[in-house]
Amino acid sequence: MICRAGQCAAFLPTLTGWRRNLAAFCLGVLAMFTLAPFYVFPLLIPAFSGLYILVDSAPTRRRMFWDGWFWGWGYYMTGLYWFCVALLTDEAFEWLIPFALFGLTGVIAIYTGVACWLMAFAKKYMHGESRLLIFALIFTLVETARGILFTGFPWNLPGYSFGFSEATLQLASVLGPYGLTGCAVLFGLSPLFARYYKPAAAAIWISLAAAAIWGACRIPATPMPTVPDIRLRLVQANISQPHKWNPKLQMQGLQQHIDLMHSPGLENITHIIWPETAVPYVFQENSALSRLLGSAIPEGKILLTGTLRAEGKDFASAKIWNSLMAIDHSGNIIGAYDKAHLVPFGEFQPIRPYVPKDWMTPVGQKDFSWGTASQVLEWPGTPPLLPLICYEAIFPEMAQAESGNGRPAWLLNVTNDAWFGMSTGPRQHFQMSRMRAVEQGVPLVRVANTGISAVIDPYGRITAYLPLGTQGILDADLPQSLGSETIYALYHRILLPSLGFILFILALIRRKPPVSS
Repeated sequence: MICRAGQCAAFLPTLTGWRRNLAAFCLGVLAMFTLAPFYVFPLLIPAFSGLYILVDSAPTRRRMFWDGWFWGWGYYMTGLYWFCVALLTDEAFEWLIPFALFGLTGVIAIYTGVACWLMAFAKKYMHGESRLLIFALIFTLVETARGILFTGFPWNLPGYSFGFSEATLQLASVLGPYGLTGCAVLFGLSPLFARYYKPAAAAIWISLAAAAIWGACRIPATPMPTVPDIRLRLVQANISQPHKWNPKLQMQGLQQHIDLMHSPGLENITHIIWPETAVPYVFQENSALSRLLGSAIPEGKILLTGTLRAEGKDFASAKIWNSLMAIDHSGNIIGAYDKAHLVPFGEFQPIRPYVPKDWMTPVGQKDFSWGTASQVLEWPGTPPLLPLICYEAIFPEMAQAESGNGRPAWLLNVTNDAWFGMSTGPRQHFQMSRMRAVEQGVPLVRVANTGISAVIDPYGRITAYLPLGTQGILDADLPQSLGSETIYALYHRILLPSLGFILFILALIRRKPPVSS
């Protein structure tokens, strides 16, 4: 491996022009294959070692930026191609496919370009393994910024590559996805560490092996005990996106959910859960819709469903929310949560003054309103839960209860991934949601319109599962949460700065002056 790294180090710097751009692009593609659903973890080595060699050999800061940008473009274009699948659900938006595939992914790749551009400052003062440590630190910090800036988009962080096994997944309970991203970069650079300081490479490999062994030992041999007197029914109706909002088919879709809910065994169920916007109408109490649902819900049982909520007398003044509601057998709302982290262009238009009025948002000329994030809700008859609607589950901070808000007994993620068909998008979304359970040490229940629906215990083990593109129900008990909070849940705010500080100090300690000729 060290020999091959040496050959790569000699070959990549000689590339110029389009050959260099293509090499960077292909290295980014390799990095994408370390994520779900592929999980070819060893590809981190050529992906990050190759990127570092290109950037370190770049003659100018501009070239460093473009090496990083083309790497990021390959990573995001192949990892986020399913943007185009979403646009295929409506013929009116098909013309946007080239802009999404090439343009939007190119914009996101600016983050990687900036990370590599920042290495110019490190090259002046750092050398050898010290420079490698700074590169890992800068890359991790920029990936953290990607998850925060401009409402954030922490999709496909390199740290999710550790989801290839339950043992390595346990590291999320300590480091979270951003800390794991730093570990992924360090592992990817390990052959280059060996060139300068073999003990550093050995330390990386031994630490990761020890972490995997610790993770394997952390997982109990027996299943988690379950919450008494709680039995869930997850309903996955598998309704295609074009049919979901078709006025002629909306009631048919609602009836599909009701029919699946009444599948045999309902007498043993306490809570029925439908996915995001399973009720494709504005839900109000004392309406024909509430009476219909109330009559369908058996007495003593609770329906948790995604729907729309509105306030206001007319369209101009009304506010609309993408909501999760708890409804009893009388059709009464006994609890509600409004989505707090909206999807740009999908649920609100961030550049609304500059585009046609009816672009993109499902409610046409009106954006969805924001709810309040990270709420632990105690609804009657339901264990304390923290809801996550759709892509809220990709934000680790969204699964973290606000201080003084108590600790949830479970996380509930309702989503509609029908937008993305049978692509890798729903699979990536599922694996990112799964990491939230490990980070917080609480179970996660995920209900998706077209899949993947599942129950996940606090160790990330899947205890019940409905695959993508399947119609059906899933009856399952709710696993209990861990007895105490995880390290990540307790210290997530100071964890990344502390790890970054340690890396920076190590880089200073190992700093070597250039050899004078």
